Amino acid sequence: MTDASPDNTQSESTLQFAHALSTSHDPVESGSRAGETIANALESTPDLVIGFVTPPFAQRVGMIADAIRDHCAPKHLMLVTSAAVMCADQEVDQTPAVALLGATLPNVDIHPYWAEHLNANDPPQQRAAQIAQTINATESMACSFFIADPFSVPLVNLVPTLSESRVEYSDEHGTTHKIGTIFGGLASGATTPGHNTLFLDGQIRNHGGMGITLSGDLQVDTIVSQGCRPFGRPMVITRARGNLILELGGQPAVDAVREQLATLSDDDRKLLSEGLLIGRVINEAKAHFGRADFLIRNLMGGDEQSGAIAVADLVSAGQTIQLHLHDAQTAREDLALLLDAQRLYNRPKGALVVSCTGRTQKFFGEPAHDARAIRHAFDPTPDGATRAKSGHQVDAGENAIPLAGFFAAGEIGPISDHIFHHGHTAIAALFREPETIDLT
Repeated sequence: MTDASPDNTQSESTLQFAHALSTSHDPVESGSRAGETIANALESTPDLVIGFVTPPFAQRVGMIADAIRDHCAPKHLMLVTSAAVMCADQEVDQTPAVALLGATLPNVDIHPYWAEHLNANDPPQQRAAQIAQTINATESMACSFFIADPFSVPLVNLVPTLSESRVEYSDEHGTTHKIGTIFGGLASGATTPGHNTLFLDGQIRNHGGMGITLSGDLQVDTIVSQGCRPFGRPMVITRARGNLILELGGQPAVDAVREQLATLSDDDRKLLSEGLLIGRVINEAKAHFGRADFLIRNLMGGDEQSGAIAVADLVSAGQTIQLHLHDAQTAREDLALLLDAQRLYNRPKGALVVSCTGRTQKFFGEPAHDARAIRHAFDPTPDGATRAKSGHQVDAGENAIPLAGFFAAGEIGPISDHIFHHGHTAIAALFREPETIDLT
């Protein structure tokens, strides 16, 4: 089975995207079909193809890459193994699949890179300068798409360094900007070290990180939907050590959390099966905090004897946190609100999506929720005849934007001016023609 969709809504545009999905059980045939579909959908040879491969093909990525190149000859090709893939309105896990997003990118410089090991003993500015050089972080950078193997890349050092590599610059009007964004995720095709596969322009590795930086005539807007909602009240960390919160508001952290849990309704208590989450305030200068003001982290456990709780992050005294729940309805609403804001701008030419492995069909009760929501957010308002009986819009085919992506073991993306490592999150990069403003 194959699927493809170019964006032909503006034939005069030279920026073009297409997606392809093949579910053939033969790796060469799957790569061939997907590559051929991309070639047929685009008007010229693709400058870039990014693809995602399910675990049954993990040992055949090289063969798949050769087949893709034989049929569409992309100038740059990037592939990674993942637990599940998405393409258009479809989601595939467990079974063999190859999902591709291809693009012709005129007047865009494409810079592929492998991220080498960073020395944690080097000063932060030195590490940031090293990464900036590696990813080619210049003023013209539109975005950098970064993929890492979770077993071999120390994200606690790398992600803050990626964030610091986004240097500021001033335009001709004296306005200060930060260079383009960085987003991506962690390979999820394996649960043990050495079994994820990363492919970039002919090189195959089972460790480290890789990426593609796009610079030039391209606008890339990212949305980061954490899909969680706070409950209880904000609490200030008064004692902490490493990833342990020892006290909240002067009392043992375990006791403070227990008091907040007591305020939950019976329905919300059922959501605790999805895990209890901690939201750490990003900007402490704000007087009030909403959903977008928190960086969500897992609460890993608590110790009754010491009164400490462990979270999946480094914390310090003085930070504000609030407990959060993760549920499908909140995730739907949060993504929809972010997409509403994006409809104020030009229609995207294509989209690349990285969603948490916890946001699959099992969580939403429907396949490819995030992909469907993103694709159809930019459709014309449908009438009743175009809606499915379930209330979900049916596949819009060629009218919807080309989209592909994967379900990651962790997501990397921006909130405000900083890049963070996320969980339970959907991150989408929307590719557009640069918007020009006529000041005459």
